[in-house]
Amino acid sequence: MHNQGFDETKNSIDEGISGGRSQSGTRRENGITMVLCIIAAICIWFYVMSIDSPTATETFSSVSVTVINDRDLAMDSPLTPISGTGSVIEVKLKGRKTLLNNLREEDIEAYVDVSEVQTTGKGAYAVVVEAPEGTVIEDYYPKEINVYMDKRSTITVPVKAQLNQYSLVSGYTVNLSSPTLDIDTVQVSGPESELEKIDRALLSVSFPGSITRSFYSTGPLMLVDANGNEVNTKYLSMSESEATARYYVYTTKTIDLNVAYKYGYFSENGTRVSVTPSRIEVKGTVEVLESIESHTVATIDETMIVEDGTHTYQIKLPDGVEPVDPGAAENVSIGISFTDAKLRKVRIPTSLVQIINVPEGKKIEILDTAMSINFRCTAPSGMQMTAYDFNITVDAAPAVNNGDQYVTATVTMKNGNTAEMYTVGDYSLLLRVSDAEE
Repeated sequence: MHNQGFDETKNSIDEGISGGRSQSGTRRENGITMVLCIIAAICIWFYVMSIDSPTATETFSSVSVTVINDRDLAMDSPLTPISGTGSVIEVKLKGRKTLLNNLREEDIEAYVDVSEVQTTGKGAYAVVVEAPEGTVIEDYYPKEINVYMDKRSTITVPVKAQLNQYSLVSGYTVNLSSPTLDIDTVQVSGPESELEKIDRALLSVSFPGSITRSFYSTGPLMLVDANGNEVNTKYLSMSESEATARYYVYTTKTIDLNVAYKYGYFSENGTRVSVTPSRIEVKGTVEVLESIESHTVATIDETMIVEDGTHTYQIKLPDGVEPVDPGAAENVSIGISFTDAKLRKVRIPTSLVQIINVPEGKKIEILDTAMSINFRCTAPSGMQMTAYDFNITVDAAPAVNNGDQYVTATVTMKNGNTAEMYTVGDYSLLLRVSDAEE
């Protein structure tokens, strides 16, 4: 009895719990189903609106008008517009609401075609509007706009560059007024009334920071009038749209002046050479001057300097370099004095002269019986030099005409010229040229 009542009570409790759980699960499932239905309904609504949305109208109040002229590219085009482009009209379009909502003024094409106009001056011309795909033009206003037409012409204007917003380090300068440009002029085509305003094509250059070296700058060209005001280029075209300018940056530098020698015979203990002034201040581009520390005034041929003296030179500086004081470059003196390098003489009979390259069919006679040769030496052995220590050669190749004539003689030392001993001066011999006896 007792156990049976307990079991019945337990079964009743289990059934109540199971029934409660079943009702709770059903409510959750119903909620999820409802959310999914709402999402599906929204998606279907968007789909229907995009595919088959209601028809509506929309007004676009700032549609820009372009003036077109198909003859602009033809060199013989007689007329061209000088107004009209940039005018705005109001356009009312009809179409699906979703499509209209996504349109902008830029999507609507409006233009005036003046390619057939033959008269200059002001005229009212019809505006053509082309509706975007999927829409229909209900109305637009105004239907016409005023356009001014002028004769078309072409002029050539100079290209200039202007450096703005720059700073220079002390001691540096820049060629503001005369930069090097890759083009000197441009051709500008358009209405004559607009062309009359143009003075030049301007390249505006800016350099951030401090300028310490030469530089290039490339940029767009801008047409300006004589006062530097920009000319409206809406109806103008240029043969070149950009240019490149190179600005050279200059500085000064003091460099040494020196002398070079053709043979290197002037030894330090035998000859003294001085340059006055010994230094000079020059100016030039930074790039050129940074590689120059000195400059050679002249190259001296030691064999042509017979005695002490001062020789004045006008120096020629490298390209792109010039003296700060022009007079300093015109009066550079080179003083030469021979201390231990003594000048000696030796008399040589012409019987020791060798004649080479005698022209065919010619006879050569030396009319001089002897010649004096100068040589300079620091070595004691110079006192013992004789005629037999020298070679004298006459190249007779130029002696093709009969008669007496001077011909250059080449004099060398048999042991070769050195800094201690070398020949000095140039020499010639009087020759008699005649036909050779057969």
